[in-house]
Amino acid sequence: MFISPPPLEASRILAPCIAEWQNVWKDTDSIIQGIEETAKNSKFVSFKDATVISANGNLEKNSSRTNSNLSLSESAFEEEFFRTLNNDYFLTLISATQWYKTRFDIHENFEHVEGYNILRYQTGQEYKAHYDGGIREARSISPILYLNDDYEGGEIEFVNFGVKIKPKAGSLYIFPATFPYAHIAHPVTEGTKYAIVTWLHEIPG
Repeated sequence: MFISPPPLEASRILAPCIAEWQNVWKDTDSIIQGIEETAKNSKFVSFKDATVISANGNLEKNSSRTNSNLSLSESAFEEEFFRTLNNDYFLTLISATQWYKTRFDIHENFEHVEGYNILRYQTGQEYKAHYDGGIREARSISPILYLNDDYEGGEIEFVNFGVKIKPKAGSLYIFPATFPYAHIAHPVTEGTKYAIVTWLHEIPG
């Protein structure tokens, strides 16, 4: 029997429906080290060029997004380290989204239809202004958990709300996936940025 963790209250609201949880994960340096070492030594797991959803619904490379991506959920079937990381992220989201739904009076369930992904932005890499989903993708909210802050640049900016921040290590952000919440992952100018991301749906896939 699965028993849900209690709701986790956000640290602050940055703009309408943009919530921030600070310090939800600890020891993120060792997590990053484990990600890189496991990916390097695994026969099945590796970082790949990130893609975007094209106008015809296909995934393809695009110059607007230059970071790399590792499928955490797929890797969880192959490596114990990623299985633990995947499940820890799931439990964190369960806690945070319980509070988020109550705070913003959301009655629909958030379905974990898509897998979880580890994002890696190395020096010069970015994701230009975009929003995460519309009616076609059926994405409802976007959770992002940042694993580190020991890099330069790499801020997230919500272009329609005048919000630009550099998240602290271990911080989680949740916001709607639709077009008013278009955002930029600004170029990393020095170092490497790591985050874990997914998109939750209101209806099962």
